[in-house]
Amino acid sequence: MGSGNLLKTIIKKVKNDSPKQVKGSSASTKSNGFKWKKHQRKSSTKTSFTSGNANTLGMPIEDLAAIRIQTAFRAYRARKSLRRLKGTVRLQAKTQTYSIEKQATTTLNYLHSWSNIQAQIRARRLCMVTEGHLRQKKIANQLKLEAKLHDLEVEWSGGPETMETILTKIHQREEAAVKRERTMAYAFSHQNFIRISTILCPLIEIKTEDWMQTTATLCLLFPLR
Repeated sequence: MGSGNLLKTIIKKVKNDSPKQVKGSSASTKSNGFKWKKHQRKSSTKTSFTSGNANTLGMPIEDLAAIRIQTAFRAYRARKSLRRLKGTVRLQAKTQTYSIEKQATTTLNYLHSWSNIQAQIRARRLCMVTEGHLRQKKIANQLKLEAKLHDLEVEWSGGPETMETILTKIHQREEAAVKRERTMAYAFSHQNFIRISTILCPLIEIKTEDWMQTTATLCLLFPLR
């Protein structure tokens, strides 16, 4: 009886343990299967996406990556060349402006120097002209003096008069010429004054007569009380 009871209890325990193990194994298989399915789905989506792009373009992934790298490098080179062109344009503009400013300054300097030279030439010409006039005057005065001296020598050698008397005569002649000129000027001015007076006197007389008439009429109109 004791051994029979022990066997019964052992069999019951084995029966009770076997379904638990089956449940645990089934749960583990279920969980592993779910995880595997998820991984399969992710990998399938990735492969399908890449394979779809590759199939649509008809190229593998490496070629697509190479094309993208080449396009990026070409864009970089284009930007770099554009920057170089902009820099060259700016440099050319600066050099042109500098050259234009330099030419303008040089031309202004040349014009200033040319104007100074022209002013100096004009001043020199004026000086030369004035010097020529002065020389001509000096020569004319010298000739006059020589002629006078020659006349004096002739008169002095031809007559018994002395040099002093001849000089006094010359001074008298000069004074007489000056007086003659003064009298002529006075006579001319006096004649002009007489003409003006002859023209203005009748006008003055007419004005006085008009004034007398106006005063008489006023007295008649407004007698004094």
